[in-house]
Amino acid sequence: MTVPPPLALYIHIPWCERKCPYCDFNSHEQFDITVEEPYVTALLNDLDQQLAWVDNRHVNSIFFGGGTPSLFSARAIDRILQGISKRLSLSDSCEITLESNPGSAEANKYQAYRQSGVNRLSIGVQSFNDKQLSRLGRVHSGQEARGAIAMAQRAGFKRLN
Repeated sequence: MTVPPPLALYIHIPWCERKCPYCDFNSHEQFDITVEEPYVTALLNDLDQQLAWVDNRHVNSIFFGGGTPSLFSARAIDRILQGISKRLSLSDSCEITLESNPGSAEANKYQAYRQSGVNRLSIGVQSFNDKQLSRLGRVHSGQEARGAIAMAQRAGFKRLN
């Protein structure tokens, strides 16, 4: 009997504080918190529709990409992760990654993401040089990038990029 291959889930959160000029991803400025709950509901409904194709496969990775997923509340991320774990089997070593913008980093959010099961942060640090960041159209400074990394480490994240 063959063991079915594991699953990897990509969850797209398409909103950003500001669209970076170099970004070709499907993302939109002006995140409005009122879209958060209906969007989470739609994601979980979409997952329900896809379950027939899963064939009892285990999930070995979940990636929240964007956009800027860290604009979503920890409650919304937790609701998504709880919804996934109720519907699918997560492997013991499942890597759960969330992209974060250093300019919107918050210590309490990082701690809550960690408590929800996120075990890896992808912090969007393109540079620590303020002039380069300005040319790239980034909304954070080099100091904010360093601060976001320190916050993530204090929140217990061992895996960062």
